[in-house]
Amino acid sequence: MLKRKCNVSNTFIFETCDPKRVNQFIKFVSEAFKSHRILIYDLQSQNVTDTTGAPLSLSGGVFGFGVQQLLDLLKSKPTILIIRYVYDRSHADAIGDLLVAASHDDVVYRHQSTIAVFAVDSGLFPFGLLRFVYTIRVIPSTPEERRAVLESVAHKIKAGLAEKFGIDVDLAVTDDIIQASSGLTLDETESAALESFYKERKFSVPVFTEYKIKVLSEMGLQYIKPSRGFESVGGYDYLKDYVKKRIIKPLRNPEIAQKYGLGIPKGILLYGLHGCGKTWFAKTLAAEVGLPMIALNPSDFLRGIVGETESRVRQITRLMESLAPVILFIDEFDQLTLSREATSITDSGVTRRMTNMLLEWLGSEDRRTFVIGATNFVEHIDPAFLRPGRLDEVIPVLPPDMKARMEILKVHTSVIRKVPLERSDILAEIAEKTYMFTGADLERSVIEASYLAMEEGTPFVTKAHFNEAINTIEVNVEERLSMVKNVINNMLKLENVNRRFLKEALKSLSENESDTRISSLITSL
Repeated sequence: MLKRKCNVSNTFIFETCDPKRVNQFIKFVSEAFKSHRILIYDLQSQNVTDTTGAPLSLSGGVFGFGVQQLLDLLKSKPTILIIRYVYDRSHADAIGDLLVAASHDDVVYRHQSTIAVFAVDSGLFPFGLLRFVYTIRVIPSTPEERRAVLESVAHKIKAGLAEKFGIDVDLAVTDDIIQASSGLTLDETESAALESFYKERKFSVPVFTEYKIKVLSEMGLQYIKPSRGFESVGGYDYLKDYVKKRIIKPLRNPEIAQKYGLGIPKGILLYGLHGCGKTWFAKTLAAEVGLPMIALNPSDFLRGIVGETESRVRQITRLMESLAPVILFIDEFDQLTLSREATSITDSGVTRRMTNMLLEWLGSEDRRTFVIGATNFVEHIDPAFLRPGRLDEVIPVLPPDMKARMEILKVHTSVIRKVPLERSDILAEIAEKTYMFTGADLERSVIEASYLAMEEGTPFVTKAHFNEAINTIEVNVEERLSMVKNVINNMLKLENVNRRFLKEALKSLSENESDTRISSLITSL
């Protein structure tokens, strides 16, 4: 209303995919603007009606020659024209001339007439047109709104059961339900509540979570509720201790960080060799913090957004904030944040625009989503993403030391799977023989040794089976050491790297190893 009075525009785009928002708006303008004529244009049926559903007779239509007729309606008396529902570019193109023509028409403004368009995404409209209209991005829902919807559904169900069958049911709207429905629209919240009642005769968190998973999957995202914490991470004590102090503590207790003038952590990048457990560590970190995690796979994401890059990025970042507090995990972070100098000349600016939008979101002071990235190629990432304020720190994940290797072997033989070992002490011997093996290599060793035992039909997995498995994998130690050196050199070029922690990581790697090449790397720091 403020923008309308200030003559910013006579036309407005409301960006939402919630049909209840349209009904809210119609109800609001019907009550607040009683002297206005309220018209509703349905793009799917191409009918114009009033709020009672009575049709308005027009010789043409927006798709034909009705632009001038609709303009005349807006100029003849105070009118609010509500257009729904733009979900396709062809719809946006069809009403484009009308929106621009009415946007700054003096007669339309003097009559206090307005056009309100409801669209899935404003990106369906040309950029030039968006300069003439005012866009309002409507959030999916607030906790208060969802509580009101749920209480209304509960009241109607209880009243209906009491009237028909004399049955009284307890449909409690708990804080857990409010949190579980975060990110859902009001329409989705109501549907989830009804389905939950029909399935379980109560409001159940898993049903609301199913709806959330469906919404995320439609956008190429995966909802993960981590169940295992740091106890399932073999070794890496230096890493777990550092993250607990620097990341988890301030996330759990923001008031402590504020006491020392520190902000809430915004995100980290896990960098290291492939197979060192960066993805698994991210999941356990989410469990330690106690937040759900949304996983974004850049290859799926980029494959699904041809022709709608900006729209998809905008929708996902907005969805993340509606779900917050939440952790967004981006594996292969380098694919999504490719250096702008490295983008192809045939890209038509798509990647650059996507990069700029991601940078804007990551740098926003209002961002409440904690981002965890994982990469094997930090050198490919645009340096702008690695600056403090977007990601707090780049954290190395190096190959496990002997203690960590032994813990990883224990996890893979007794926690993740149950392997019948000949003797429990053989794991220590195997750990000594697997210098520079990654967590993935160690897992492969366990699986291969188990297969060998099964093929022989022996009751236990023996040391001999592990030795044969290790020889099968054939890790090139010299090559791994060279890769570690490359990781360290790349990190030394970055701003937000804690060198003291980098030394601790290398010390841990060389703690029980006699290789002087690790010591020389520590000296270089």
